[in-house]
Amino acid sequence: MAFGMMQQAAAPIAVEFGVASLKALQLEPGEEAPSLVAAACLETPEELRGDHEGRLSFQCERLGSLLKGAGFKGRRVIFSIPAPFTLVQHLQLVKSEGMNLTAQIAERLRETLHCDPARVVIRHIEVGDLLRGGGSRTEVICFAVARDMVLRIMAGARAAKCEVIGAHSEHVATARAFDRVTRRASDENLTSLFLDVGAGASKVVMTRGRRVVFAKTIHVSGRDLDQAVAAHFACEPAEARARRLAMGAEMPKPVTARIPAAADAPANTPDRTGGVATAPDRRVGAVAPGLTAPVGAGADELAEPLRDTLDAMAAEVSMCVRYYERHFGDAPVGRCVFVGGEARDASLCRRLAERLRLPAQIGDPMSCVKRSGKEPTRGVDFSAPQPGWAAPFGLCFAPRNL
Repeated sequence: MAFGMMQQAAAPIAVEFGVASLKALQLEPGEEAPSLVAAACLETPEELRGDHEGRLSFQCERLGSLLKGAGFKGRRVIFSIPAPFTLVQHLQLVKSEGMNLTAQIAERLRETLHCDPARVVIRHIEVGDLLRGGGSRTEVICFAVARDMVLRIMAGARAAKCEVIGAHSEHVATARAFDRVTRRASDENLTSLFLDVGAGASKVVMTRGRRVVFAKTIHVSGRDLDQAVAAHFACEPAEARARRLAMGAEMPKPVTARIPAAADAPANTPDRTGGVATAPDRRVGAVAPGLTAPVGAGADELAEPLRDTLDAMAAEVSMCVRYYERHFGDAPVGRCVFVGGEARDASLCRRLAERLRLPAQIGDPMSCVKRSGKEPTRGVDFSAPQPGWAAPFGLCFAPRNL
């Protein structure tokens, strides 16, 4: 068969081993917007949400059954390393001839953490050069995970009869989810703070244009919010979570218009369904597709029970902002975008935005995905906003690296 007639390989299946659930998503790339192929979600049993080892074993064992008969095409998968198992560290290194940055990072991990580099998988992002003590240093973000952990997940994928083609941190996956939003020339110097508030950990990612320039995991999360509410109402955490989400403000619908492939394409272009996809001109302040209108102010009855926990989370995020702006203050943070499962509660996002004193929106990249309504989806309803699917969405477009 001629090469030109060979069937194109199916897009990879993105798999996220999250604290609250195991998610799988497959999208078909498109010039205007990707199309949904299939999606599936398996909730984590309550008793395993605080047990990272037990939860990962549970999810690896059930990956095959989650994918089976769920409408996914092919068996190539790209997955994210769970944040609780990932070391994220900013390092400032002096470039040396004959020694690459990966080798320097490994040596630094050996010196500071007494970690054998042979036992970890290391990835890094080069942020930029800084002047320190009269000399130049290179700021890098190091992502390190135990090699045994990667092999464990890969063994689970093989047991599910999948071929692993890539692995990325949840931080990088979240940043990649908004590449379609930050694509204009005027966005190159826009610094965005993405705050992924998850069930077991929260991730802070800052990008300058599309470049990741800061990343950190903070260990204040939805579980801490549940415990605060449980203590206030004298109930179990599961009941507290249900009460908190029921009492919170519903996430508003994000803008769903699609951005044309070309940065300077006209605002109105026909979409594949025959309608018109309006691409707002963000240079005059319109909301970008996949984001909600700015989070507004207000009051609610959970403000007091959650005060200490939210103060702690805001303090951690503020330290991240100060670190970035101290080293790269020529482009201060211009916006905060909330994602993660906890971002379904607009009240929570509003409380945090008030503390951070940053213009804030809620992100839902899945809202711009083309759907006919007939695509197989198991355990998820995409007719409702799903900010917790930002990381799987970004994984669909992350590069192959295994």
